[in-house]
Amino acid sequence: MDYPKSVPSVGLVNGQFADEDPVAGKPGSLIPATWGNGVTQEILNVVQAAGMTPNEASNNQLLGALRSQTLFNTAPQFDSGRSAATAEFVQRALGSYASARGISAATQLTLADVGSSIGLGGTVAYTVTLPDAASAPNGATISLHCRNAGSVTVASKTGTQISPQGAYVGAIVMNAGESANFVRESGLWVVYGTAALKYCASYGAQFTTPGYQKFPSGLILQWVVGGSDANGNMTLSLPIRFPSAILGGVANEANPAGWSAGNATVWAFDLGVSTTTQVVARVRNIDSTGIKPSTGISGRILVWGV
Repeated sequence: MDYPKSVPSVGLVNGQFADEDPVAGKPGSLIPATWGNGVTQEILNVVQAAGMTPNEASNNQLLGALRSQTLFNTAPQFDSGRSAATAEFVQRALGSYASARGISAATQLTLADVGSSIGLGGTVAYTVTLPDAASAPNGATISLHCRNAGSVTVASKTGTQISPQGAYVGAIVMNAGESANFVRESGLWVVYGTAALKYCASYGAQFTTPGYQKFPSGLILQWVVGGSDANGNMTLSLPIRFPSAILGGVANEANPAGWSAGNATVWAFDLGVSTTTQVVARVRNIDSTGIKPSTGISGRILVWGV
């Protein structure tokens, strides 16, 4: 739409309509029918697009149309087009969760849960299944926080679509107090939050015997169980190597109930001969005959290092 510049003798002044000036003898600008009809139709197009019926007696229909929900619908959740974004669309996409709800039993989440904050309540263990990552757009996010007295397993709908700290797994376990954002990236649900920390190399662990626990500071705890030899020495290999050095350790008897009354053992961790891959402890038996090396005594060592 523009001023009727191409119409001969339309009488525009500086490209715009001008009033007649009888004193100066200047005629007013003409308003061609085609131009007047065009302007009117432009306005009617907006009014009718908003679902309104044109009313000749009304002078505010264009404003009403521009404010109508019909004309400015909120785009679908994952719309990436160039249509105007309503406040509702922006609120859902940025700054706030689209919705919040709680669940306390086995649930299959859907794409309708994308953008939501979901509390995992209850008192018993159950499983929450994520939507198929293949059906979700990149960047889709589901936020979970666990307040369940039991554990909650968060599972892939198919295959190993969950990726905490670079791993590819079919499920992770969330405990009370943990939170996680599941973000769809390249066909996977990548996990961010405290629930992913236990899968981080800085928190690596092996909860068996022998076993170990790593910490982000670099500190590593390790524990081993074995038996003493004929000289009362217990030499055991560690489950993992200390990168730098052993800082200390303690040793004690693993099965004190197996000893008869009147006997006692004294254990000592030997830092001087222990290495980053092997630890040594010494045990002596104390009874009525004195102190002497003890063989075949079951013992355990807790050692820490970096």
